[in-house]
Amino acid sequence: MLLIVFWQLPGYLSAAFAVEIFGRKMTLFVYLMGSFGAAMAFGYVEGTEANLLITGSLMSWFMLGAWGSLYAYTPENYPTNIRAMGCAYPGGVSRVGAIAGSYIVPIMLGAGWGIKTIMWVAGGGPLIFIAIVLLVFGYETRGKDLEACPRVEAIVKQKAGLDEIVVETPGFD
Repeated sequence: MLLIVFWQLPGYLSAAFAVEIFGRKMTLFVYLMGSFGAAMAFGYVEGTEANLLITGSLMSWFMLGAWGSLYAYTPENYPTNIRAMGCAYPGGVSRVGAIAGSYIVPIMLGAGWGIKTIMWVAGGGPLIFIAIVLLVFGYETRGKDLEACPRVEAIVKQKAGLDEIVVETPGFD
């Protein structure tokens, strides 16, 4: 177990270097997809010590790499005057999800759902969904003046090909 946990630090450090080389968006996408692949492999491999050690180590590497990439990417998507709130809100929502998962997974097991199905619904599905949303709608912030970056509604409008503003910005300016 300690060997699996050890691989979190190199995963985190590799992401710290990768965000400056490949960009925040692409690094986060790669680590999310790596997290998906490692988590699915961990769930599907035969339960030998070697298999669990290798796939668990990969999962530690990619999950903490995704976490590190997220810490570099998230704050840069908000203007300075609301950056703290913009970073705190997703953190709070993630805690709600973590608490809810503790109750939902046993309910799913009790309803006859298989472990692999739960793994896809609770782990793999969200990782793939988030990675695709990031790839399609994400904005690369590396090397850009954050105050000059387009607002979220402008990015959504551009990606959707719309002329009118999709999301109204509350009066934070």
